[in-house]
Amino acid sequence: MMPWFLRDPERLKLERTGIEGLSRSANWLIGTEWRLDEDGLGLDAVIRAKGHDYEVRVSFPTLYPDAPVIVRPRKMQSRVSTHQYGGADGPLCLEWGPDNWHRDVTSVQMLESAHRLFEIENPLGEDRPDIPVVAPSRHKLTVGQELRGKWLRWYAGKALSDYLAGQPGHSVGTFKFSLHMTDEGWVSLVHEAMPFGGSAWRDDQIPTTLPGAGELKAGIWFKTDLEKRTIGHPKKLADLRDLLAGMGEAKFLATDGTSPVDGFGRLISGVLIVDQAGELHLFIVFPDEDVLVCSRVRSEDEPVQTRSPEWDELSCKTIGIVGLGSVGSKIAMSLARMGCRKFYLIDHDLLLPENLQRHALDWQGVVQHKVDAMKVAIGLVAPGAQIEVSHLHITGQESNAAISGAMNRLAACDVLIDATANARVFNLLAAVARTASRPMIWMEVFGGGMGGLVARCRPRTDPTPQDMRGAYLQYCTDNPAPALGPVPGNYAIVTEEGEVLVASDADIAIIAHHAARLVPDCFTPPERSNFPYSMYLIGLTKGWVFEAPFDTIPISMESYSVEGWDNGKKQELGPEDVQFLCDLLKKDDNATSNTP
Repeated sequence: MMPWFLRDPERLKLERTGIEGLSRSANWLIGTEWRLDEDGLGLDAVIRAKGHDYEVRVSFPTLYPDAPVIVRPRKMQSRVSTHQYGGADGPLCLEWGPDNWHRDVTSVQMLESAHRLFEIENPLGEDRPDIPVVAPSRHKLTVGQELRGKWLRWYAGKALSDYLAGQPGHSVGTFKFSLHMTDEGWVSLVHEAMPFGGSAWRDDQIPTTLPGAGELKAGIWFKTDLEKRTIGHPKKLADLRDLLAGMGEAKFLATDGTSPVDGFGRLISGVLIVDQAGELHLFIVFPDEDVLVCSRVRSEDEPVQTRSPEWDELSCKTIGIVGLGSVGSKIAMSLARMGCRKFYLIDHDLLLPENLQRHALDWQGVVQHKVDAMKVAIGLVAPGAQIEVSHLHITGQESNAAISGAMNRLAACDVLIDATANARVFNLLAAVARTASRPMIWMEVFGGGMGGLVARCRPRTDPTPQDMRGAYLQYCTDNPAPALGPVPGNYAIVTEEGEVLVASDADIAIIAHHAARLVPDCFTPPERSNFPYSMYLIGLTKGWVFEAPFDTIPISMESYSVEGWDNGKKQELGPEDVQFLCDLLKKDDNATSNTP
């Protein structure tokens, strides 16, 4: 890439003129020297502040002036400012950076900003203050920015804070926490807490299947009047004892086996201090009595209910899903995130490595039954979810009694989802939906990533699932698909030219998530539905009936009756049938009464 000063000679002239003018007018700018080396064009300068001369280097990035100037201190043994990234030669955080930079800012303003920073903080000049001065910040760092480089972290949510806030002052109790390793270091979570002699509290938001949750470690919490700055960063258990003097630390923090917490100090354990302001401080204690401070992570925003009212009902609805492959797995995870907490999942298949291209699961679920791995995955998103699974192949060679039981369980679900794109499964679920008067949702991903179909069928509001499928097949007859070769499976098609087109994970996810959107609508009064049609074709590329990508075509059901839900007409038992059933009931009653 051509250097900026060759691309923009006018800007180079502006920078040179500006520095020359600043050198003449600013008595704090002791000297400047332009340089050109392998790092590009730069400027060395000396800034005097409070009697000390600070050497700095001004660098111009390749994308200058669209990217900000970089100013670094030179020849320093350590960092000179609280507004500095990295080590001794790290860039200064000045008044202009990536978040507010614009082309009108020049190296002159950046040098002036550096001078103001040195004047305010006075790290090395005359009459330095006893307590270091921190220059005002122009921005607020995110949690992620603040925690970079912190390898021992813990999360304290509102539930734990509220629980400890409700405990009386100067109280003491125990807690249990997990500790597990990640790529960035170690993560700790507090799962349980209990005052001595009181009842236990548990954070139900934390899944019990998380790493480390099976081997919880013990600790002691103290609710104190200590100030945050007093707590500081203790290095040894003795420091914590001194800090907590007067709260019975000799009894609680003893490592000779007399502590009421079994194994304290002899195993990895914890100390949690609640300070005067209610802030929480977690320390990990090792058997050698070394203490490490955990960096607290908290949510930047409190959870806010953003779902529409009809979504609130999802937590008490049971979702029956047949087929937990690429589409079904995505629907299940999406519904869990939308608030569903009750599932009945059916799939006979195992998860294999070749499934991972398009499946919601990962290698942790390989060789497991898909429903079992999905149960774990949903539990990690929605702790406490009630998930029943079945490994049956409902249209395969199975026990008739087992299939009958699965059908009865599906009939008790609040909505049925066919995620198999299998005609035999569809017919079976459609029969369950019609017999039990349950809403049903199904979908299909067209081979090659052309698009897909999503459909929602509500009892006595829409035609039966079979009639709706008939409407779709009639649409296909009226609008024949382009001639394509044999379908090799795996969401693929072969064109007449022999080219294999395969639907991607993104293609499948679009159709799956559109189908998931129809679930809460099944429990919404028809007049408030967000979907005026119950079947849509969704195009992902131009072709067949789709004029362009994301072209959506509704299929009308106006010409179809909803009477099919009642089998077309009401039927009544004849007198002979009524008498036959009554005789059977009497026979059963007599047999029951004669049982010893």
